[in-house]
Amino acid sequence: MGSVKNLEVKKTATATESGVGVFSFTDDYSVFDYGKMPDTIPDKGEALCRMAAYNFEQLKKLGVKSHFRKLVSGNQMEVDLVRVLFPQKGELKQGARNYLVPLEVIYRNSLPEGSSVFKRIDSGQLEWKAFGLKKKPVPGEKLPSPIMDVSTKLEPTDRYLDWEEARQMSCFSKKQIEELKETALKVNDFLNKKAAETGLEHADGKVEFGLGPKNELILVDVCGTLDEDRFLYKGFHVSKQILRDYYKTTPWCAVLEKEKKENPGKGNYTAPPALPEELLKIVSNMYKSVTVAWTGERTWRVPSISDCINDYKSFLWK
Repeated sequence: MGSVKNLEVKKTATATESGVGVFSFTDDYSVFDYGKMPDTIPDKGEALCRMAAYNFEQLKKLGVKSHFRKLVSGNQMEVDLVRVLFPQKGELKQGARNYLVPLEVIYRNSLPEGSSVFKRIDSGQLEWKAFGLKKKPVPGEKLPSPIMDVSTKLEPTDRYLDWEEARQMSCFSKKQIEELKETALKVNDFLNKKAAETGLEHADGKVEFGLGPKNELILVDVCGTLDEDRFLYKGFHVSKQILRDYYKTTPWCAVLEKEKKENPGKGNYTAPPALPEELLKIVSNMYKSVTVAWTGERTWRVPSISDCINDYKSFLWK
């Protein structure tokens, strides 16, 4: 059970053979690593599932291997499974195969308002020069070429790593970590082009990988959806960022941040308020309208992305 999707294991993965599972995408959502929020966004699960399946199918044509097997229904997809081995428990050792690479790889094409990069720079956790930038970035800045970050995946709280730490943690060779970087950039390039065709700007996102039974790198989880990546339409967010932005205006956000600092990893924090009904409808339509435009399949009769943004502007002005 996850905060936004569930996994049913049909066949357990072993060291030498992939397992089989079914992802069920729910209408739940999560922000700030809180967990499941109090309300649901109608049809969000199906929108994410269809968009992710489309991306896997297109990436396969570009030579990017993944764990995607097939779309089972509107909100379910069948996938190959790898093992989850925890480096901090000594479970992941050199020579292992068929396991989840314990990393999240983040690509950034621009630095929109809300990017974690600004918080890290302001707190002294990150030197902007480390990204090869010539000056301190400002919100909305477009980067001359994509930059990449890497963080932990299987720890209570994600933390950023340098690439050598990431390589050692993953029990990868130098060649394998370079392949991982190149594949992440290939995914990013596909998403950039597809977003442009759809009238969107692809700001940033993340991918996760597995190492298969034949020692092959495979894309796992999902990629290029409105939950994994940040998209904008004429400067307005068209992604889960809208939900983050709303909750930042509520007292709950400050309370949650304080509680997480005092009790990191506790996972039993003050419950958030529900979303306003008007915003809930706007966000639901947004997920569906982007999926329709992205996949070319008229799964729902919904307003255009432009109309959704106009509705969102009206909400903000109120």
